[in-house]
Amino acid sequence: MDRLLNEQLLKVMNDLYFYLLKLGADQELAEDIIQESVYKSMIYLESIDTDKYKAWLFKAAINLYYDHCRKLKKSSVRSVDESIIAHSVLIEDVLIEKENKVQVRRALERLPCIYKQLLQLKYGLEWSYQQIAEYLEMNPKSVKTYLARARAKFKKIYRREENEENK
Repeated sequence: MDRLLNEQLLKVMNDLYFYLLKLGADQELAEDIIQESVYKSMIYLESIDTDKYKAWLFKAAINLYYDHCRKLKKSSVRSVDESIIAHSVLIEDVLIEKENKVQVRRALERLPCIYKQLLQLKYGLEWSYQQIAEYLEMNPKSVKTYLARARAKFKKIYRREENEENK
């Protein structure tokens, strides 16, 4: 039983790690935030509903990340992953991929927070509508509606930025 719980906790921590990276945290910061979030969850374990532990942990970590960003008052920029270059990938391909990621990140940053969060939960972490609804304490139908609006707004912003760059 303990092994199963440990595996589930590791999966949640792994999901949270990649989610924080997608938000813009570097590896070290993401690890620190996860460690602090798990520590806080242990402190408040008795008051956390077991069905909502994952949502609680995500919310705690995201709040810690936003607190960190407010303190810095600047967004972090990740450099090109050197391991990609070491695997004999053409530098042009790496630069094009990096440029595309920058365009996507810029478009995401221009979205309202709720849209950005919904898109990252759905496509970054591949959560179901139900999981997102539970995490955000929303109706699954509302999640679906908001996601449709978020996709439409993202496409509009992304195309506008792409057109501005090509001029």
